[in-house]
Amino acid sequence: MNDIESLIVLVAVAALLVRLADLVAVPYPIVLVIGGLTIGFLPGGPSLELAPEVVFLVFLPPLLQSAGYYASPRELRAELGPLTGLVLGLSLTTMFAVGAIAQALIPDLGWGEALVLGAIVAPTDPVAAIATFGRLRISDRVLLLVEGEAMLNDATALVAYRVALAAVVTGTFSAGEAAIDLVVSIAGGVSIGFVVAWLAFHAIRRVDDAPLSILVSVLMGYVAFAICEEVEASGVLAVVTCGLYIGSRQHQLFDADLRLNARAFWQVLVFTLNAVIFILLGLQFPEILERVSEELPAAEMIGYGLLIASSVIAVRIGWGFLFGILARLLPAASRVSVGQNWRERLLIGWSGMRGAVSLAAALALPFELDSGAPLEDRDLIIYLTVAVILVTLVGQGLTLPLLVNRLRLGAQEPWSPDEAVARLAAAQAALDQIEELETRGDRIPDTALERLRELYQARFARCVASLSGEGAPVPIENPLEGYRSARQELIAAERSTLISLRNEGRVKADVFRRIQRDLDLDEARLRS
Repeated sequence: MNDIESLIVLVAVAALLVRLADLVAVPYPIVLVIGGLTIGFLPGGPSLELAPEVVFLVFLPPLLQSAGYYASPRELRAELGPLTGLVLGLSLTTMFAVGAIAQALIPDLGWGEALVLGAIVAPTDPVAAIATFGRLRISDRVLLLVEGEAMLNDATALVAYRVALAAVVTGTFSAGEAAIDLVVSIAGGVSIGFVVAWLAFHAIRRVDDAPLSILVSVLMGYVAFAICEEVEASGVLAVVTCGLYIGSRQHQLFDADLRLNARAFWQVLVFTLNAVIFILLGLQFPEILERVSEELPAAEMIGYGLLIASSVIAVRIGWGFLFGILARLLPAASRVSVGQNWRERLLIGWSGMRGAVSLAAALALPFELDSGAPLEDRDLIIYLTVAVILVTLVGQGLTLPLLVNRLRLGAQEPWSPDEAVARLAAAQAALDQIEELETRGDRIPDTALERLRELYQARFARCVASLSGEGAPVPIENPLEGYRSARQELIAAERSTLISLRNEGRVKADVFRRIQRDLDLDEARLRS
């Protein structure tokens, strides 16, 4: 099979593995990586090369943009202190701590190569974090910190990676230039992302075509990322900025129909990219393992892999508890402290999964130095990176649900207080509007208004029950349950008759599609 055929087969396999992940209640990135490893070790299995530029340019922009789209700029600003500590402080601390440990304990690994390794494994992976936490009901603040850190820390880590790699390849290093590069990269990425998002926003507002509007929203992230790559700014921050800008203004940009179409499209796109990238990640390991095993005994390989992975985890957990202690002694330290208590700090510390970003950075290592000499530790650095990914993604990802339950940090209520208050206000506004409709004397049947009043009174009651901490809240659709089930049966009967008319040739294809779309929308409204 050629690469395209192999990729199609892998997408089909990924779909089966995701279904398996649902059945066993395991985050699907873990199942996909293990599945990729299994396929990679099979005799005659596909061998697809995961080029770094493909990961950075093809996969990352839509995944990061989607994460930014559903994030809240206001909530991120509220946690600016802890996020700054995680994005800047923890990333650089991980780089230097891992570099020092690797240089001291792994023979023949120089300082430059060790720091490159530290920079590669410093960033947490946004795709892994979002996919893993999507299955867990935890506090909003913990979720915000973990996902926000994963969206933003690539900027710091990748700039540090470029500086360390340049020092190894050229043999020169300037701390001043490195600091300037970091500032320029961050400022440039945010600025470019804002400009591209602003242009895309006004372009979409002038387009009266749903598919074209969705296409512009997708291209926006790719354009911002590509521009940043040319000027050496942070493409990661540019894409996240695009997502935040458009996401916070979606009510001005999309009507209900376009928003539903866009949401469905992005769900399919993000799912497909996630599935492919994690199974490709698993496929890389067998070939890397074979090359490194020619130079190191199996025991040393395993030992070094566990050493670096343990160092990454220990630094992250230590960071949270260090600032928790400092916050008691120095009030200023509380601004960057993560977690409200030791349980949240431990959970955040255990949530640092690494993934495709680290692998792409490792695979981007050059084969030769500027002097023409080979980069002798290239395969070792790639192997150690993959080892860290496997330990953190599989090991920590599998144990996170157990840790959440043991620490009793799972969300107990179906709604947070903020969500219940918001839903309560919305339901009250709807009830007030029903009163106005009645007094206005519009030609609306009394039975319709009565059904609507029952619906919103039920929602109001459920919100009150949630806020008061009562046991089982009132089911949201309970007063209208009979109406809804009957309406679903009627829609099914309509659809069956419509299909019969089409099959008999008594209705044209375009008429069939138009009526079917109306029925689908009616059914979707019943489920919302």
